[in-house]
Amino acid sequence: MSAIISLLNKIPFGSPAGNGFFLYSRISPGVLEKMAECNFRKTVSFVYEHSRFYRRRFNELGINPRKVRRPEDLGDFFTTAEDLRRYGEDFVCQRPDTAYETTGTTSKKPKRVYFSRGEIKEAGWIGAVGLWNLGVRKEDRIASAFDYSFWVSGPVLQASCEVLGCFHVEAGRMDPLEFYERTSDYRLTVIVGDPSWIVRLSEVAEKRDARSLKLILGGGENVTEEARRYVEGVWKTDFILGYGQTEAFGAIGMESRFKEGYHLNEFHNYFEIIKPDVDGYGELVYTTLNRRVMPLVRYRSGDVTRFLKGEPKGSLRGKRIEKLKGRVDEWVPTGMGNLAPWMFEPIFQGIDGVTGDWQIEIEKEGNKDKILFHLEAKDGEAGARSLKGEALARLRKELPDASRALDMGLITVDWRVHSPGSLRLGRKLRRIVDNRKF
Repeated sequence: MSAIISLLNKIPFGSPAGNGFFLYSRISPGVLEKMAECNFRKTVSFVYEHSRFYRRRFNELGINPRKVRRPEDLGDFFTTAEDLRRYGEDFVCQRPDTAYETTGTTSKKPKRVYFSRGEIKEAGWIGAVGLWNLGVRKEDRIASAFDYSFWVSGPVLQASCEVLGCFHVEAGRMDPLEFYERTSDYRLTVIVGDPSWIVRLSEVAEKRDARSLKLILGGGENVTEEARRYVEGVWKTDFILGYGQTEAFGAIGMESRFKEGYHLNEFHNYFEIIKPDVDGYGELVYTTLNRRVMPLVRYRSGDVTRFLKGEPKGSLRGKRIEKLKGRVDEWVPTGMGNLAPWMFEPIFQGIDGVTGDWQIEIEKEGNKDKILFHLEAKDGEAGARSLKGEALARLRKELPDASRALDMGLITVDWRVHSPGSLRLGRKLRRIVDNRKF
């Protein structure tokens, strides 16, 4: 892959991002799959030779890397977030130039992921191809409001802007009102940040004067379609989502203007969905194909999605996945049934007066499961009673099995209404928290 990027950069016409888009939009899925399989085999051999973790685990499981042709040849072997947290240094194969951190295990200790500067440049290239597909060019002026503290999203965008050659200013995750005021004379055409922050910025702009933008790009968390429509209504432009993880240097996938799922970065990753249900939903797993500092083999993302079928409307080819349905560790079995965050989004989206932040706690009340719903009201706790009544009515309508469980006395349900901003204590809000002790 490095050789291909180097060749594209030497083409005396066009831009690296434009040339990369030309390649990615014309390469056949079959050729892309063969390239990925070849690089998968190279990665498996490389980690066995250079990584203490993979050599140890392959030997324990009797895996001969020379006989591995495809992911299924590794059987039930996967790399987990807990592996990274516990054995991080044993994954390192070459001297790193930098590191980023991320949460995602049951421990407070974050995972640390190492990279080389060359790997960052490659990730920037594929990000630039995605931005090119969205219409971003050298003449554009981009402002980013990602949290820069040990987090990968800001550096990913910066690397992509360097490939595009466009103007880029990094604001950090400052207060949206301050951002709005301080960027008033930057003549911005693109704003990038996490969706919750972008929604708040849109509330500021709605009360003042939303400037003309070419594009708004969100990443770092999911967003409801209701919130997306609100943002687009304020700014009169598209609100596009990117999907990534620190472990993949953010480079997993991006939507097109048609918003028909995430187009996956198959140049740099080999993707699988494991344990799919009857509708195809399962956990996304990926193997990094171009990394040599800290490669990952069959890394369990923890995100639930499915591959999309059919030809996309846009120019990009290759595999696509649906918007994330939730986290594997948030599929919780209860007396109410198996609960996942995506089940409740349609319920809370239609309630006027609540923000996009909500959380469900599961506790034991005697021998029964108690389901405690936490909602944020835009007007604080005023009108809490009516909000609770409407939420319960929508719950009964949208989830009839849960309604029957409540009527049968299998569970108890309670509601708490909070002021805006009180539930989200960190960058990401965990939607379902299981406090039961078994």
